[in-house]
Amino acid sequence: MNTARAGTGKSATGAVDTKSGHEQPEIVAPRSGDRPLQPVPDSHRRCDSCGQVLTDRPTGLIERWHWDEVAADEVARSRGLGYSIALIMIDLDRFKDVNDSYGHLAGDAVLRSVADVIRETTREGDLACRYGGSAGDEFMVLLPEAGVEEALGVAERIRAGISEMSVTAKVTRDLSATIEAQTASIGVATYCLGDLAELDLEDLMLDADVSLRAAKRHGRDRICVANVDVTGDHTNRNPADRRLATWSRFRRLRSV
Repeated sequence: MNTARAGTGKSATGAVDTKSGHEQPEIVAPRSGDRPLQPVPDSHRRCDSCGQVLTDRPTGLIERWHWDEVAADEVARSRGLGYSIALIMIDLDRFKDVNDSYGHLAGDAVLRSVADVIRETTREGDLACRYGGSAGDEFMVLLPEAGVEEALGVAERIRAGISEMSVTAKVTRDLSATIEAQTASIGVATYCLGDLAELDLEDLMLDADVSLRAAKRHGRDRICVANVDVTGDHTNRNPADRRLATWSRFRRLRSV
């Protein structure tokens, strides 16, 4: 059986049609675990307090704009209690190739599988959303009360889980293909109490995005970390020195 791999530009192929001379996609039986898109009643999908839609329909994760509300509240809570907090930003590598090769419904199947991986590998209380609108292939996970090592552990489980996915999806009404070898680039940012005194959710997102772009530049399928102090002990530094150190970290992003 031939297996199509995401991100390689290859298609699922099988027998050659002797009449046309063209290679035909191999028929692969859909897995029983594959589930179609199911509409969710609108009355069940809106927050009573902010009115935002609660879940992203294709993935079942928190809808982005509602995530903005609850994530900002969590950052504020962490600031008040003196807890550290982390953000993981995930971008699927060459996801456009999946849509171009197998169609957008197959792309939706891959997104659902990624959401399943995130649900299975994150902790209770972590906040996950799909980022980037209806066509987005980026995800974010906010990790309350998590330092850099714990965040890296979650990020690595997500990265490994995505690379191990095997997704069977319809490519025509009669044919299916198995999509494998999807990878993801991941950016991680963490804040401790001293950082939270001055920074908010938007700053955390910007730092994670810088890390994500570094992961893309350095070869994809990897994790980069911002806000890891690589300049030595800073116990006695004043706020101006700490801000300068923060900028220096972006030039020395840690790749995992």
